[in-house]
Amino acid sequence: MNPGVEAHVLQRIDAAPLRREPFVHCVVDGIFPADFYEEIIDNWPDEGSWEPLSESGRVSSHAYAERMVVLMNPAGYARLDEARRAFWQERLGAWLLGKTLRERLLRKFAQELEGTEFAARAEDTAGDSLIVSDRTNYAIGPHTDARHRVLSLLFYLPEDATFRRFGTSFYAPLDPAFRCGGGPHHPFKLFRRTATVEFVPNRLVLFPKTDRCFHGVEPVDLPGIDRRLLIYNVRRTR
Repeated sequence: MNPGVEAHVLQRIDAAPLRREPFVHCVVDGIFPADFYEEIIDNWPDEGSWEPLSESGRVSSHAYAERMVVLMNPAGYARLDEARRAFWQERLGAWLLGKTLRERLLRKFAQELEGTEFAARAEDTAGDSLIVSDRTNYAIGPHTDARHRVLSLLFYLPEDATFRRFGTSFYAPLDPAFRCGGGPHHPFKLFRRTATVEFVPNRLVLFPKTDRCFHGVEPVDLPGIDRRLLIYNVRRTR
């Protein structure tokens, strides 16, 4: 466990103002203490630890072959060497996947979720996380995440701001009445990109699941890219 880091993250999330366009979200800089962020960089999984998302069982085969992952579960941790496994499982995963963060997040967005089909109680949810490295040609069209998602958190973890233009983008449908409960990834041509949250070190982007939280990633067209992030979701268990 790492109570000092957890307390820092909770404080930064609590203090973050809600932004309401094009949908409710927060952007939090300095989400981790600076020294802990350096530990993340130092303990980044080596090349042999990754598996394609398409082979992880989380998506259909052949989907998003350019997204490499290490799942934060026993099978994923087993892919890491001993030192990295201790860091990701004990120093980060133990509190990230614990109850306190999940409860704090649900409390922060309670008003936005109340009365919607996406609302959930803490006891009916669980945390789910994966370490991610997106490679050249990765892209994901506008979507609102799967129906079992309640909250999505994207921790940007690059070493520097070289790939700043490849952050998460927000979209508005060309048809203002269009809504999506979740599942399909839609063609870019049916949406207008309203903003891109630049991909810079130690930044968190978080938002509750709604039927209009359209987000995605524009095509990553630079050769040799390693777009590093940690994805954490609060998901409904019943």
